Amino acid sequence: MSERSRMLDEAMSIGRRELDSLVAGDVYEAEKFARTREQILDEVVFGLSRENLALLADKLVEMKSLHDKITGEARRLRETLGNDLKSMKKQNRRIAGYSFGAGNVPRLAKERFVNKKG
Repeated sequence: MSERSRMLDEAMSIGRRELDSLVAGDVYEAEKFARTREQILDEVVFGLSRENLALLADKLVEMKSLHDKITGEARRLRETLGNDLKSMKKQNRRIAGYSFGAGNVPRLAKERFVNKKG
């Protein structure tokens, strides 16, 4: 039982480093931590009886709280990325409009029209 408690403490430590990585914007490092944390938690709960689960309940609740923070930070990063992509799309559209207004016609647009005179 003490081994599972120690493993839960290790998973909490990894979860905190994962959260720090997400806050820093390093999603690749956070992904590595998440996979490691998942493996440890799977080992902890595999074959655990109800009585032993009750003994670890406080740590599991703390782990759930940390997981909620990690999920919230990941959602915030996803939203930020989506907003950045929308902004880039608008900026590309605006630049393309300036380019077209300056007389730069893309090669594809020139070839799209058929010359009726022959």
